[in-house]
Amino acid sequence: MSTWAARYVRLGDRAADLERLRSRVDAGATLVDGGSSPFAVWLVPSHKFEPDDLGALSRDFGEALSIAVQTVADLVIYDHFVAGARRRGLTYAGEAGCVRVFGEPEPWEAPALFSAAKLEELSIELEDEVTADALAREKGELERLWQLGRLVEGNTRPPTEPAALVRALEKHFKLPARPGA
Repeated sequence: MSTWAARYVRLGDRAADLERLRSRVDAGATLVDGGSSPFAVWLVPSHKFEPDDLGALSRDFGEALSIAVQTVADLVIYDHFVAGARRRGLTYAGEAGCVRVFGEPEPWEAPALFSAAKLEELSIELEDEVTADALAREKGELERLWQLGRLVEGNTRPPTEPAALVRALEKHFKLPARPGA
């Protein structure tokens, strides 16, 4: 089982921002700046596993992200703030799918969640799971969802693994490695 929560803050003037940020880091956490990412990171010692409000951090530093993961429940909570406002908020809860979708899709979402390979994989799974009568309807629904390319609150599709979702975020934002990862 893996459970963790991290906050990422974009650094502008690296030295000055790191100095200002140190006083804002959760008690007991260590601020990490690997130097090669535009972000600094720290693990949140006692996260409540609910959406994070990083409005003040993003107002002061421009951009802030929060990612929380609990792998047993396939839970991922993601929040992205820019200039004090939540730009995107997602909560993915395993078999329940996306239980919270806030804001407009971000560029990382379509390639990570709505790839042609994933559509093909789900279509093949449908052939084993549903009756012949329901197959055409279910495949049609999948294809419409993929054409839309947007997460829909309450929808169980597209399924995703927490690790894959986190990798997509890390890659897109060029996030530094989490402490202890």
